[in-house]
Amino acid sequence: MLVAAVVIGTIAMRGRSEPAPATAADSAASDVARTVPAPVSPPPRSPVASRASSGAQLAAHVERRAQRRDEHIARTAALKKQSAERFAAEQVDPAWAPQKEAELTGIAGQPGFATAGVKATSLSMDCKSSMCRIDGQFASNGEAEDWILIYMSSVGSAMPSSVVSRTQNPDGSTRVEIYGRAR
Repeated sequence: MLVAAVVIGTIAMRGRSEPAPATAADSAASDVARTVPAPVSPPPRSPVASRASSGAQLAAHVERRAQRRDEHIARTAALKKQSAERFAAEQVDPAWAPQKEAELTGIAGQPGFATAGVKATSLSMDCKSSMCRIDGQFASNGEAEDWILIYMSSVGSAMPSSVVSRTQNPDGSTRVEIYGRAR
């Protein structure tokens, strides 16, 4: 019936010049069409109300973003703490750790870092029996972010599960600390 009503309404809107022969379905659809109220358009909004509404929406959006950022920071801090504790509890595997440290150092020395112009002012790799810790200092937050993006996309299966944290130092430099499962 609804389909018939839509078809009839479409035909009526196009303004057919000759009426189509009426059928029982058309008659029923016509009755349905008459009982459905026409949609009511909302009253026009004043520009002041529109701006106030937009301002309220923007404020709510900013608040949600701030809340999500705070939640992300808290999750990252908890993961970092958990990873640091696990790393500290591990014993060093003298056969595996030096090889893994050399592999991770080699990744950090790839030409892509020089091409991008990002270099740590200091960088250390420390591996134990299944986890590694990478600690780097960077001149700026931008360099640290660029280095993280390149390093984490390059490390792949060498350290598939990692927690990355950044700390802004008082002098404007940035410390990057990565704890990762490497085995």
